[in-house]
Amino acid sequence: MNLRAEESVADRVTSFIDNTFLGALIAVAVILVLALVVRWIWRRFVRRTTSTFTKSAVTRYVAADKESERDRDMAIARYRARAAAVSGMLTSVGTFVIAAVALLFALSALGVNVAPLLASAGIAGIAIGFGAQTIVRDFLSGVFMILENQYGVGDVVMINGVNGTVEDVGLRITTVRDFDGTIWYVTNGSVAELGNQSQGWSVAVVDIPVAHGADLEQAKQVLASTVEALQHDADWENKIMPDHPVIGVESVTALSVTIRVRLHTVHEQQIGVGRELRARAVKALEAAGLSMPQPGPYGAADQELPPTT
Repeated sequence: MNLRAEESVADRVTSFIDNTFLGALIAVAVILVLALVVRWIWRRFVRRTTSTFTKSAVTRYVAADKESERDRDMAIARYRARAAAVSGMLTSVGTFVIAAVALLFALSALGVNVAPLLASAGIAGIAIGFGAQTIVRDFLSGVFMILENQYGVGDVVMINGVNGTVEDVGLRITTVRDFDGTIWYVTNGSVAELGNQSQGWSVAVVDIPVAHGADLEQAKQVLASTVEALQHDADWENKIMPDHPVIGVESVTALSVTIRVRLHTVHEQQIGVGRELRARAVKALEAAGLSMPQPGPYGAADQELPPTT
């Protein structure tokens, strides 16, 4: 009887242990599923809220009469880029918080006493905080950059010497793809120099060299006419500001006289506009009979006379 009683008790203990472990695993699984569901709801909430505010802002910009249609389009595009960056950051913060809470509940379900863990976390947090100052600085820098509208997803920027398009703004790192296709990961706290080419307008600078014997006034008139024709071209008028260009002599060398054209363009369009203006300017000057500089028999840099013997 005693042997049977001992076996019965052992079976009950084993069954209790198995049931307890199985229950803990089920609880952890339920917590994981709930965390994924809450994360999905949070992402959907952020997207819908961002979309609602964006539509409201677009409606206000369209209804405004103080700005031109071009300025309104630029402001709308800028607002949408900023909203995308804020949406990504809020999603990241929410995901981090949900994961932390789910981890605490999972540990509690497995039988770990969370109260001492939370108490010691405060002390450990102070110690870790000294070592994680860089991470905190990166996070706060990223938050202020977005809130201050310094840049957003889709902007063309120059960050610490890297020129490219912002593809993602994270809690700690901003991802920039340069014009060669290289991805650069820049920590937000390390940004010392930041230039944004997507705010307002840009400038296309085109230098055209002409020969010394060319009529400079005629050359400037030809270039002005070329710019005006480009501004009224259906394929380019939406990329160029309607103001007057600045045209003047930039430099004089032994070989040529360089005339510089400065033209305001829509943001991020200065490269394409500059290339098109360069090609048209060369054809227009040639058609007007204005010669381009030609290299001498002893090189283009200097017009030296041949040595005498």
